[in-house]
Amino acid sequence: MSDLQAALEFIPGAIIAIIVISNPLSTSAMFLALTQSMTEEAKMRTARKSSYYSLMILMFFAFTGLLLFQIFNFSVGAFRIAGGILLMSTALGMLYPRSEGENIGEPTKDISLMPMSIPFISGPGTIVTVVVLMSTANKMSDGDFGIALVAYMGVILGILILIAISYLVMVHSDRLFSMIRDEGRDAITKLMGLIVLSISIQFIVNGIGDVLPMFVDIVKDSTGIG
Repeated sequence: MSDLQAALEFIPGAIIAIIVISNPLSTSAMFLALTQSMTEEAKMRTARKSSYYSLMILMFFAFTGLLLFQIFNFSVGAFRIAGGILLMSTALGMLYPRSEGENIGEPTKDISLMPMSIPFISGPGTIVTVVVLMSTANKMSDGDFGIALVAYMGVILGILILIAISYLVMVHSDRLFSMIRDEGRDAITKLMGLIVLSISIQFIVNGIGDVLPMFVDIVKDSTGIG
């Protein structure tokens, strides 16, 4: 198999991986739960801003992710733990609104950056996936700029398609869930809050699993054990 053929075959896999990890359908349900008290204009503005922020975040990490991880000397596990903590605060806000009639979807609260962009559309899992795919594309090129460009385009295309799909499902979230009454939407908010809480805990658990071996090695080195 030629390097060019391998790069071309890499493209659909990269696109699918980015979309599946982000899961735009869950983004639609979350957007509906968080914006149910917003005006249509506010919803459209939030969808646009969320898409823009997510695009900038993913593009930024696509080209600088590995370098940043090396410069600041933090691991993927630490990044997952941080994302899980952010996600947990959102989940608790959905499960326990601050006061009656007030929730995290109120019109005065801008949710476009957090939690819609981070950690939903461009969450830790999606960011790590993009960084890993760019690293894979770089290794695949073996110094050939043309091959690298083809492989990089697969990742970039995956990001662009993800943002387009995410924007569309947010804009049309009301239509996707049009059969649900207000009481049902409140129930969805609570259910999504529970799901998001579970996801946040799993992020933290996975992150701890990633950093624990490094912590054990540090303890062994410092104590002289092993």
